[in-house]
Amino acid sequence: MGVPAGTWPQQYELTEYEELANCKMSFSSREEFHPDLWTHGFLEGDLPPLEERLPAEPLVVQPYDEIGNYGGTLRMVSIGPEGGNSEHLSAKHVSLVRFSDDHKTIVPFVAKSYEYNDDFTELTFVLRKGHKWSDGHPFTADDILFWYNDVILNEELYPSTPSYWVFGGEPMRMEKIDDVTIKIYFAAPAPGLLTFIARSWIQTFVPKHYFEKLHIEYNPEANDVAVAAGLANWVEYFYKFHGDWQDSYHVYGIPKLESHILVDETTEYKIHAANPYFFIVDTAGNQLPYLDEQREGYAPDKEIIELMVISGEVDYKSQSIGVTSLPVLQENTESGNYTIQMPPGAGAGRMYTFNCTHQDPVLREIFADPRFSRAMSLALNRDEINQVLCFGLCRTQQGIPIHPSVSFAKPEWYLKDIEYDPDTANEILDEMGLTERDADGFRLRPDGEPFVIYNVYCPQAGDPVLHELTKEYWEDVGIRIELKEVTTVNYRTLTSVNEHDIGNFHIGGTSEAVVYSNPQAMLPPFGDSALSAMCGGPWYDWWMSDGASGEEPPEQVKYLIDLVEQWKVTIPYSEEYVSLGQETGDIFSENFWLIGTISESPQPTIVSNRLGNVPEIKIQTFDYFRTLPYRPFQWYIKE
Repeated sequence: MGVPAGTWPQQYELTEYEELANCKMSFSSREEFHPDLWTHGFLEGDLPPLEERLPAEPLVVQPYDEIGNYGGTLRMVSIGPEGGNSEHLSAKHVSLVRFSDDHKTIVPFVAKSYEYNDDFTELTFVLRKGHKWSDGHPFTADDILFWYNDVILNEELYPSTPSYWVFGGEPMRMEKIDDVTIKIYFAAPAPGLLTFIARSWIQTFVPKHYFEKLHIEYNPEANDVAVAAGLANWVEYFYKFHGDWQDSYHVYGIPKLESHILVDETTEYKIHAANPYFFIVDTAGNQLPYLDEQREGYAPDKEIIELMVISGEVDYKSQSIGVTSLPVLQENTESGNYTIQMPPGAGAGRMYTFNCTHQDPVLREIFADPRFSRAMSLALNRDEINQVLCFGLCRTQQGIPIHPSVSFAKPEWYLKDIEYDPDTANEILDEMGLTERDADGFRLRPDGEPFVIYNVYCPQAGDPVLHELTKEYWEDVGIRIELKEVTTVNYRTLTSVNEHDIGNFHIGGTSEAVVYSNPQAMLPPFGDSALSAMCGGPWYDWWMSDGASGEEPPEQVKYLIDLVEQWKVTIPYSEEYVSLGQETGDIFSENFWLIGTISESPQPTIVSNRLGNVPEIKIQTFDYFRTLPYRPFQWYIKE
């Protein structure tokens, strides 16, 4: 008979497990760790005994199927180093709390416990006594306090406080109670913050003992150090070592809490090795992770990734694998030694938006007119898109950044103007005054110049075939489209400086838990400002800087911002929560800031047959940070 369930799904605190199992747990670990942990300065001399490397009360995790074996390398692959690598980042990630694999329950992780007060204006985290960074230095409340007070609230590093940490118009306030206890205070109820921390890639701690030497408040010579390294000032130097998301620049030796630590990087791959101080054990007392290494190889495109998969060179892959790849993948499961899972995706799917803050005043006026977006929506043959890209398995819908399963969703939002009606689209464009055409039948701008829209896209955002189809549909109603494929970095650069005609990224983060905790898809730039901006970047800058920079948005957008700010501090499922949420959806439906195509595509997920303790993936999404709910630290390579 197994050990009874504890307070949280599939995991226990040590004293809880020992009581339920009626045992006294002893601990063991691998015999050797990667030698480059010493080469790169993480470690010096002999490792202390395991009991001194683990917290006083490590987290005890129940493996999915069985106690695993130590050893082996998890082989993953991405495009770039900068395209589609969140899957790999998630496989080693840790945070104060995380979502369990039911995608509903928030469980302790780095934190031993958490607790809100009754009105959600205070949140307390208790850490694990004796928890250590990967260099053996104690991890304490000071590392969280330093991250917030000295990094997030530092105006040189962050000229304005990111909206994630602002409630009731004021940045949250943090207090150290003791070495293992942090209390956070909010000016308004913040029930969504815990959800944001649980599903975000952003880590709410940094090693103070390492970063204070780079920080001007702790090291008066920090600017001199930066200049000696060839950088302008301490801020630039600090960000070489620290950032919420770093794709292509990594530094060896930075202390981590994660399961695996960077030990090798080339232009072809990077390797992370098991952390000797990782804070989790399995139910037999074995220190996790089981895997010696995680290797992320780089491929130039999706076709090469497919070849690597069918050749048996990849252990886990979902990003960049589309439904159109299924036939060839299914034909090669035996030779490639893998299984294909087909979990649903999440989010609002592939969307388009025309840049309503365009630097060209003629295009800006056209793109800001909701009639233009409505015409472009009616010109799309979504049923054909669904058949070509997803064999008819997706849902066609309008561009609403709120998932249909959300408690306040209105069905009519998703059906508005999604029928294929090019005749009405042509009539609307004519009504807008776009009646003059060139010799090839393409419409001219009101100033008589050729009306050309440049659709610049990156493969990471989805199958390029979608853009070929939409080009055909829009040119059928007289709008000339020029396509250009670029890297993910180039696409993000283009949108960040407001030099794009069309935003065309996948819109995620629309499930109830996610949109409530961080409603970035509901606000300019209608996606993550750094990763998947769509349009309205200057509006976002104006909002974030309190009007000091950027561009003041129209009244309707300012009203939307105020509305969402009110909504995100309401109590979930309350009457006010539903009312404000529905008003937000109504505004999107009226203004056509986003044009939807298809959503909820099944997401083929490749799992090597040599990989153990990988469960059924119930949903494949960035919303809960990819693999994190499925505990990759207990995956292992079968002997």
